[in-house]
Amino acid sequence: MNIKKIQELTGFSYSTISRVLNGKAKEFRISKKTSQKIIEVAKLLNYRPNILARSLRLKKTMTIGLIVSDIRNPFFGEFASCIEKLLHEHGYSTILCNTSEISDNEDLYLEVLEGRQVDGIIIAPIHMEEWPHIKSLRNYQHLILIDRIFRTTDLPWVTSENMQAAEAMTDEMIRLGYKRIAFLGGTLNTYINEVRYKGFQNSFLKHSLMVDESLVSFTGYSAEAGEEMLETLWSKRNDIEAVFCVNNLVFFGALKVVNRIEAETRRRLLMSAFDTGRYSSLLQHPQIIANQDLAKLAECSVSLLLDRIHDRPLENHQIVLPISIEQYFIGGGPRTH
Repeated sequence: MNIKKIQELTGFSYSTISRVLNGKAKEFRISKKTSQKIIEVAKLLNYRPNILARSLRLKKTMTIGLIVSDIRNPFFGEFASCIEKLLHEHGYSTILCNTSEISDNEDLYLEVLEGRQVDGIIIAPIHMEEWPHIKSLRNYQHLILIDRIFRTTDLPWVTSENMQAAEAMTDEMIRLGYKRIAFLGGTLNTYINEVRYKGFQNSFLKHSLMVDESLVSFTGYSAEAGEEMLETLWSKRNDIEAVFCVNNLVFFGALKVVNRIEAETRRRLLMSAFDTGRYSSLLQHPQIIANQDLAKLAECSVSLLLDRIHDRPLENHQIVLPISIEQYFIGGGPRTH
């Protein structure tokens, strides 16, 4: 009805008005004067396009589903912000879903997004194997895996050199003379936990050392899990020299325990973790940190998704990005390598 009202007030045809309001004035060589008049009247009438009708006409909803495992994690919060900004620049809206590391939630959101017929889904999956209903999803949406990937899949994905980074971090800890290193892991049978622990093991093997299994724990990816794991390990082994944290939330939880231990024992514990980002330089504590390139992860995942949506050929549909390693020591700035 609003378009008809714009037609009455401007005298232009329905097709001309529609093309201007859909941003196609230049494509159809509609003059700036005509476009300006139509837009001014549309604003005066508070015109809003009928999204449902447009979706039916184009057979696209112009919406993308983004499923992350824990929005409380600054890594996923910042990643979601990058994704939303990039998709917005291409005319897409983002529906954000948070699984809280619960597989039933992941199943629910996949079903919801399929029902909403979103044009694509970017997901950091909980599991390491393809879902049983993957064929159904493939028929309706384009899927991109981000950060976490499946063991075997032909789906496009973007991840980082997690195993290599974990190995390099552990190498540096051992080089500095630390041998009794506690490993605070995430949830068992998840991609991030598996590859980062493998990198940790590879480093010990390379240095002809044995991983002390009594200093290894797998509880979860939360700050609460980090605090619980280190409390438990320290109660059994108070000779721990360093702490390797599988992610940033585990690090922040463990740091609380480390601060108390250091106050009681008057000795420093070296810590290492993934993705503490800009917080690293604010903490007055020796650290070895691996920070993923969030902007590049977001850029690559959106690029892959848009290529799939527009049926463009994919030269490389499974991408592994490098991770920078930084050292923070008291009295000096970060050293990157």
